[in-house]
Amino acid sequence: MIQRSTAPPRGPRSGPSGAQGGGRGGIQKRRGGGPVRVDKDGDLDMDGSGRGKSGKGRLESPTPTRPQRPQPPGRGRASTPRAGNLGTQKAQQAILRGLGAKQANVLDSRVSTGGTTLQVDGLKSSKAASNPDGGLDSLLGFLERKAAALDSGSNRTVRIKKSHIKGDSVIITASPEDIEQIAKLNSFVFAGSSLTIKPCESASPPHGPKEDKNVVSQTAQETKEKFRAILAARYDGNLKLLNLSALAQDTELLQMGFGAFDEKTTSKLFPALMVVADQLFKSWQEKRDAIVSVSLANNGLSDVAAVTSLAQTFPDIKNLDLSSNNIKDLKSISAWRWKFRNLETLVLANNPVETQAPNFNVEIMKWYPKLQNLNYVQVRTPEEVAATIEAVNTPIPISGPDFRDVSQVGENFIRQFVALYDTDRGAFLSSFYDAESVFSLAVNMHAPRSREHTAPVPSWDTYTKHSRNLTKLTYAGPRLNRRYKGVQAIQPVWAELPSTRHPDLGTEAAKYIIECHPLPGLADPSGQNPGGVDGLIITMHGEFEEQKIATEKALRSFSRTFILGPGAPSGPPIRVVCDMLTLRAWTPLAMPSQSAPHPAQVTPAIGVEQQQKEVVARQLMEKTGMTMEYAVMCLEQTAWELPQAFEAFQQNKVLTYIHHSYVKLMKTANKTHRTNYPPMHSFQGPLYKMYELICSRSQDTKSLANIQ
Repeated sequence: MIQRSTAPPRGPRSGPSGAQGGGRGGIQKRRGGGPVRVDKDGDLDMDGSGRGKSGKGRLESPTPTRPQRPQPPGRGRASTPRAGNLGTQKAQQAILRGLGAKQANVLDSRVSTGGTTLQVDGLKSSKAASNPDGGLDSLLGFLERKAAALDSGSNRTVRIKKSHIKGDSVIITASPEDIEQIAKLNSFVFAGSSLTIKPCESASPPHGPKEDKNVVSQTAQETKEKFRAILAARYDGNLKLLNLSALAQDTELLQMGFGAFDEKTTSKLFPALMVVADQLFKSWQEKRDAIVSVSLANNGLSDVAAVTSLAQTFPDIKNLDLSSNNIKDLKSISAWRWKFRNLETLVLANNPVETQAPNFNVEIMKWYPKLQNLNYVQVRTPEEVAATIEAVNTPIPISGPDFRDVSQVGENFIRQFVALYDTDRGAFLSSFYDAESVFSLAVNMHAPRSREHTAPVPSWDTYTKHSRNLTKLTYAGPRLNRRYKGVQAIQPVWAELPSTRHPDLGTEAAKYIIECHPLPGLADPSGQNPGGVDGLIITMHGEFEEQKIATEKALRSFSRTFILGPGAPSGPPIRVVCDMLTLRAWTPLAMPSQSAPHPAQVTPAIGVEQQQKEVVARQLMEKTGMTMEYAVMCLEQTAWELPQAFEAFQQNKVLTYIHHSYVKLMKTANKTHRTNYPPMHSFQGPLYKMYELICSRSQDTKSLANIQ
């Protein structure tokens, strides 16, 4: 039986095999190319490659040893002494990384707080320090093997989770159980050097309070104050200008160590300046009022990648100076194409883009619709900017309402609606609704609003239970249940809706847009006209004041569509076939162009007769399928009497059919080589008699014999 050695612990086995093993807790295949070695008893030698090495054999430890880790280039860089001004540099880097989240976490080392940590000294004075990795892997393997060997009664593997070199010490992290074993290796000899193992003073307790990342260290706070001083010195309150030009020549920045100013340095410094600048203001409006202009001149910028954070910090600036840089083309500033939507002045003078892209001003004007001055030259007037913005906001010009009434039915209905709906809904309901009338309402909670009107939207609670918004209701049941038909179903719904006050049509007509059009084909409630009867469709846009209680008022916008038709014999003479109400958050109506008629003119315009003729012509078009031109010609020949015009159309249709039949007959005769075609009156059949009858009724002056 092999006896365990009682010699004091020694360093690692010399040679590369001393750091190799079968892995932590596993058996690997023998990768050597030589013959299999056996001991003197003929048994397989499990540690043949390690015989003759310094220290004891592998069988001395009951656990496998640590495998050799790959050694990337520069692994031992952490063991080099650190620069004297490292604290200042790390503070600046922390400002760059963390001020955006209002934190500056400056640590001298990266120490994990996930487990217990130990500080191991003595590696630098050992023979293993000359290894390519500084001897770190050899030390870790030694600690794991020796710590596991201390407990001979168990087969547990000791594993070091994390490690790094800090100065002349090695900081290791492991589980509390493993740390307890490793701590017993204090004063053990490793590669000719005695190890000193003690708890890491900078480490936090394993379950102690976490470090407050929002606490800014004194060094970081000092750096932050220096940035504030630089920004304050470069701000002109009278011009509302933040002058960030020629940063490479700033003496304060040079004293802070920002000497070699290139794009890499700027990309680190500028975001830190922007974060500090953003923290100087309590609100977005305060920042918008304080900073109107920014200058980035003379910074050697070839593009805006290093200073792109300016667009996030000050998106509402009106003047931007990029002169005397190295911008060669528009691609260099394309990152700001959709930024600075309020930009009025842009300076790109003394940049290569002026000569390499002569027409850059055309593209720049497309990027910024409010731009008025480019390189000290006015490219737009304020009036042109306003017209451009208006054209973008309203691509389709508003020409006012189209009100085509018939016998003032629509006008009278609208006037009664505005008067009665606010004061006596029951009277209005009984005057225009019957058992077949349908009412529904829909709440549009996501209707777009102007940026100028951001008042809070009142609650929709009283409307949502009746809302029939088909984009929200996807099931047939709720859709049918919220379609109220008949006076008995509509009346309780109207009673639950809040009381309203609509603007007066006489004094506040500008708050309405009302359109009216004839609508043929409505069902005849009397059943006398299977083809339907004519009606009106009225679309009304406007606003009303909702008043739940005496002191609480809310303003809402609405659109309401009425379909009017003749009433039933026992009902009102004019009835509401369909009433659809849509509610949305309040926003003022868009005013029509100056050449358009008044936006809310309800009464017919001056050309009443012309409008009535157009209505009659459209009715004839719908009945006959003719174009507007031929419908007007037909009505002019019949003194604009619709029944006579329709009868004339029917007669002309028959005449056309007879004429085409005659021509077809003649073409058939031509195929039989007949040359003399008899006139139409020679055909004494029913076709000619019908033709003669129609001509006599219409007093046709053409001779029957002349039609071939």
